[in-house]
Amino acid sequence: MAGMFGWSARKTAAAAVMTATMAIAPMIAVSEAQALGNNREVSRSCGTNRVSSGFTGSYSWAQTTKASGSCAGRLSAALERNNGVWTTRVYGSSSTAYATDTNGGIAVRYGLHWGCDNCNVTRS
Repeated sequence: MAGMFGWSARKTAAAAVMTATMAIAPMIAVSEAQALGNNREVSRSCGTNRVSSGFTGSYSWAQTTKASGSCAGRLSAALERNNGVWTTRVYGSSSTAYATDTNGGIAVRYGLHWGCDNCNVTRS
């Protein structure tokens, strides 16, 4: 059948490989950023925060929200791109902080979250 339209078996096989590659390539790109969207609660010595992040189709975002605790310090958030560069840390209130990034052509890998200025960073 392949010879009927002037296609050799080699060309038919090459076309099949290209089709499979085009179908699989988007899945490979998505797996690189699986950590983005690892939403959860994080307990620290002074309280518990909800950390969340995601991608809207046009920009990535990260949000840190106070869930409970006695910490009165400000929360903050940022994003880490696939090349390891962090976006500018956005300082919010004692109850929430929200950061966005339009990616600048580089995909975002993680949301970055701080419970207060002295807390260690948490990735989502």
